[in-house]
Amino acid sequence: MRSPGIAFLVVLFLAQSCANDDHSTQASPALSHEFLMNGSNFSNPVLLSEFVQNPGAVPASNRFAGRLRLTPTGQAVHFEVLHDEFGLAALGAASIGELPPFDFEFVQDGDYLLPVQQGPIASTHPWWEFVLQPGRAWDEARDNGLTRAVIPFALKERNADCIHNGLMGFLFNDAGDVSRVAFQISNQTCKYLQFRMYGLLNAVYSRVEPASAATVISNAKQHRDSMLPTRPIAQIAADYPGMDSSQFGSVGEINSADMSVFGFVIDGIHYVGGCDTPFGTYPYCDQMALPSYSTAKSLVGGLGLMLAEKQYPGIRNTLVADTVNACSNDWDGVTIEHALDLVTGHYGSAEPHEDEDSASSPFFEAESHAGKIDFACNAFPRKSPPGEHWSYQTWGTYLAGTAINNRLKLLNGNDADFYDDLIVQGVWEPLQLSELMATTRRTYDTVAQPFSGYGLTMLRDDIAKLVVFLGENDGFIDGATPLDRNLFDAVKQRVPADPGMQAETELIRYNNGFRTFDVGGILGCSTSAWLTTLSGYGGINVVLMPNNTAYYYFSDGNVHRYLNAVRESHRIRPIC
Repeated sequence: MRSPGIAFLVVLFLAQSCANDDHSTQASPALSHEFLMNGSNFSNPVLLSEFVQNPGAVPASNRFAGRLRLTPTGQAVHFEVLHDEFGLAALGAASIGELPPFDFEFVQDGDYLLPVQQGPIASTHPWWEFVLQPGRAWDEARDNGLTRAVIPFALKERNADCIHNGLMGFLFNDAGDVSRVAFQISNQTCKYLQFRMYGLLNAVYSRVEPASAATVISNAKQHRDSMLPTRPIAQIAADYPGMDSSQFGSVGEINSADMSVFGFVIDGIHYVGGCDTPFGTYPYCDQMALPSYSTAKSLVGGLGLMLAEKQYPGIRNTLVADTVNACSNDWDGVTIEHALDLVTGHYGSAEPHEDEDSASSPFFEAESHAGKIDFACNAFPRKSPPGEHWSYQTWGTYLAGTAINNRLKLLNGNDADFYDDLIVQGVWEPLQLSELMATTRRTYDTVAQPFSGYGLTMLRDDIAKLVVFLGENDGFIDGATPLDRNLFDAVKQRVPADPGMQAETELIRYNNGFRTFDVGGILGCSTSAWLTTLSGYGGINVVLMPNNTAYYYFSDGNVHRYLNAVRESHRIRPIC
């Protein structure tokens, strides 16, 4: 059972932790020239400082351009399970501890080593897909004329959202010589499966300049130049005297061993923290791949409908049964907006999370669109009129995305795609988000239906840009908004006639794929003070505050708490 919909635990009130074990850090063997060229095995994982430049490093004298192929069969690969909630390691024993096939193009621009294809990259592997990120290349005197290279990468679970971040290191030269490749995975954002994997792999380097090299280099430069300026989280105390920067790491709320990254955004500055692992700080934190889980209900489902309604007024009221053939039984009166709001009237239990918690496996495990949409339309009976009962069901958001997509195909032809045409072109590209965001999870069939309830892969800079867009800039880009204002304002609790449905408590409402949380009473305000939140399974939260600040964190201890950060933001700039 691999389900991003298992029990969304109520924000602020529940604290269940499945912390990683505290493992000692060992630096043997170091990734020396001799070890990379002639080593046979890892005796222990290494400190992540082994994957960064040593003092005295100089610019690379060799330039990587071509394909790197790894041959893991029979090589030294170690796999150690730290936490396995559903017994997946036993279920997938033959392959879960192995890397997928690795045969990818790279091009070097100065000291940047750039993958031609960024992911997730579809694979024949039954468990994993690679996510490749820009790395570095440099020279050190100890490497005998070879250039040292590091590639940040991640394994993303097939048909799911779990992310396991790692690093690869190797030596090469312009003659096509390449050492063995040392790799190590020691950081993850995954509630139910955590492990360490490390080893040495044989490599083949084929030197052929990629056809798209110039475009890859240009795109990478453009993205680097567009990133929000960052400062260490501790700098808040200096920039705003009297502030306690530790509150932005959710101290006392989130186990530090469960935290991947966190950040606070104010006045265009991105204060960053986290990236800690049992083997030292992950040294390429700007390139750490992060999962979305149900934050995609907001970013894909919610924004997708707002973008569609802006371009095609009235699409929100399109009947699901008119656009989705599988929904033929008892779906009369259910609109796309009902599906997005999770108020279709189709459910099994009256408890809001029970269906997702106990009966969701067939939906999440289905790899075809036919399997997913059949479940969404037919798994639960009609029990109430649409719009009356809120039931948290990821398949409701998937159904909304399917209906939007099908409607766009009717209007614009079969090549239309609501993710590419509306979301990527309408928001991601103007905001200059990373190439990771150009791809979302899709079904593994010819339909290739984009997921709308989970499935994004993102960087922390993507989150920072998005919170500025949704918060401080109020949905505007360069003076104009691509979003339908009525739907967007309803999320922000600015449309009295459309406040959304009560969710987990009377203080929390759900509308258009977003939650809002009234903290007015908690902060001592005389009126309501609504936070706009995006939440994800396992311990992911993005919090937009009405004082034009934002806080986020990605963790995997299944704790959804952030009031310490909200209170500290309130001290900087009143939320009331």
